[in-house]
Amino acid sequence: MSGKYRLPARLRPKLARPMGRLFSEQEIRAGALAAAAKESGMVVSVGDRVTETLAELGRVPEVQIVDSRENRRDREPPVATHVELIRVRNPAGYITAEAIDGIRKAFHARKPVRVLVDGEEDLLALPAIALAPQSADIFYGQPGEGIVVVRAGPAAKTRNRELLKKMRAPAVRRAQRT
Repeated sequence: MSGKYRLPARLRPKLARPMGRLFSEQEIRAGALAAAAKESGMVVSVGDRVTETLAELGRVPEVQIVDSRENRRDREPPVATHVELIRVRNPAGYITAEAIDGIRKAFHARKPVRVLVDGEEDLLALPAIALAPQSADIFYGQPGEGIVVVRAGPAAKTRNRELLKKMRAPAVRRAQRT
């Protein structure tokens, strides 16, 4: 997994659907998300509000991928402890090699670790799932609906690697053929 990935318009509808179990706001308030986080071998959060919600529920994510933005507006960083900080750049609509490398490093860093994105973290659930240990659960926000949880098992990893292949920037694909 290297290079730069761009989200093409044809994949937007596919990525708009939850990739795993969607917990509604009502289920979150009822404690179902807290129970799922408690059972997880490793919690990876993608998004400021998701990270903060999990910490408030008593489970500080071991890997936190945040950008200090929520609904396209600047916000204070999530209140969740971390002992390591990895900074990466990742523009909206893309996944950069720098962001992938930062996520990869996070899985080997002291925990809890925060990956602070200069740009946008919205698409970074894809490489997080692809790179996470199989015992990990990735939690990410589904705008207007709730929080999605995906186990980083073989099927999810394969699905996300295939999605990433479809997102490869055309210039990168051409360069690899020569």
